[in-house]
Amino acid sequence: MDANPGPHGHVHADVEAEGLVDKGLRKGSVPLVAAVAIGLAATAPAYSLTGALGYGALESGYQLPIVFVLSVIPMFFVALAYKHMTTVATDSGTVFTWGSMAIGPRTGWIGGWGLFLSSTLAGVGAAEIMVNSVVTVAGLEEPPLALRAAIGTGFILLTTWLVARGAEESSRTTLILTIIQYGGLILFASLLFAAVLGGESAPSAEPFSWSWLNPFAIDGYSAMLGGFLVALFIFWGFDASLAMSEESEGDSAQAGRTGVIAMLIILVTYVIFTVAALAFSGIDEADPMSLTHEDNIDDVFLVMATESVGEWGAVIAALIVGLSAFSATMSTVMPTARGVLAMASYKALPSRFASVDEATAAPKVATWFMGLLTLSIYLALSVVSDAIVQDSVYSVGISICAYYIVAALACAVYFHRTAFSSVRTAFAQVILPLVSAAVLVYVMVVEAQNMMDPEYGSGSSVKGIGTVFIVGVIGMLLSVPLMLLWNAKAPAFFRGQTLPRQRAHWVVDE
Repeated sequence: MDANPGPHGHVHADVEAEGLVDKGLRKGSVPLVAAVAIGLAATAPAYSLTGALGYGALESGYQLPIVFVLSVIPMFFVALAYKHMTTVATDSGTVFTWGSMAIGPRTGWIGGWGLFLSSTLAGVGAAEIMVNSVVTVAGLEEPPLALRAAIGTGFILLTTWLVARGAEESSRTTLILTIIQYGGLILFASLLFAAVLGGESAPSAEPFSWSWLNPFAIDGYSAMLGGFLVALFIFWGFDASLAMSEESEGDSAQAGRTGVIAMLIILVTYVIFTVAALAFSGIDEADPMSLTHEDNIDDVFLVMATESVGEWGAVIAALIVGLSAFSATMSTVMPTARGVLAMASYKALPSRFASVDEATAAPKVATWFMGLLTLSIYLALSVVSDAIVQDSVYSVGISICAYYIVAALACAVYFHRTAFSSVRTAFAQVILPLVSAAVLVYVMVVEAQNMMDPEYGSGSSVKGIGTVFIVGVIGMLLSVPLMLLWNAKAPAFFRGQTLPRQRAHWVVDE
């Protein structure tokens, strides 16, 4: 981008980041289509929908499709921030790296912790989803806690082992699982639409109306906010593809677009499936086929699959959701391990996490660390919580908001000197990311207030303190003492010596 000539000649914007570290990852090992699949898989559309549709419908009613559309707008602005920052600073550390170099090392460190905590909690929830799927397919009724824990343990160790084998193999596996998952969702949505057209929908379900896509028909502020809080979780994860940018095919601009593409595909998927589910099941809490019926709200796929397919519906639904959990876990472990690798490479974590296996070009130490930590949290929650999935979903909102806010602010701060040379770049690089940051700050405050209620989530607690508050809020606040301890032990990163602060700026052409 060129500016008007000044007294010393023309000037141009220097936006490329400097001082980024080569971590030993293998460039070109992840095709761009596989990178998009990682972003799609990380959102886990099947298990996100089965756990979120009922609560979303309870909050927003038949306006849930348009609430999803409106809710994705600030998330899309965050995706734009990721796109622009990936283009100028292709780094597996993503939000950690960008926050550190644009705002400051402590902001970047907290953003990196938020990403790590979010992904770990998502892995915990996915493990329990997989356990439920295995139990359903095997036809087990009320299996003992020890058996459930053994299944969850085996699942976490298997996915960690697969990811540790390298980006090429794990991304290929994720792509295959994503294709199967989306094929199942497309088939499922088609069966629901066919049942609606055949007059087999729930007696209380209303026929489709274009008012479902009318933003002015939303029933007030609480309906919008409630639906948004649900949408925050189910849209989260698109950025997983961008953490693989150092290993993706193509140039940095192509890698930066993968997150935006994933976001758009996810939005279309959610809106179409939500319309099909509402038209088939309705929202009458008294109707046993309804999305909001007390027996269905935690797992809407089960009742819809059984009613539309028959007695094998529950098994088919369990398989689809299980595949979703499997691919989601792999696609969150992959990028998060690389985030840990980046933090260690810039000396923001112990150097042992910076090692990359020569044969597989994978950060094995970081991968196994994350896998074993996920396993520890899963086993701990299995003892104190009766609803691991619900508590994981509700507690992850704070950390998601925290690191998305850092990413959006980093983009605005990094480009603020050069972006206003045109209206397009001013909006894409500064104004819209700032809007998304403001929205997410508000949502984070509301979510934190909700978590203070011990009954929030499953209602489980430890000595009167809700499990959701302990995992979500205290887990995020834990970043501060950990950061201070590492600052005292190894201050080089926090002094800006390993990752210098920098921003886009104008350079005079001689």
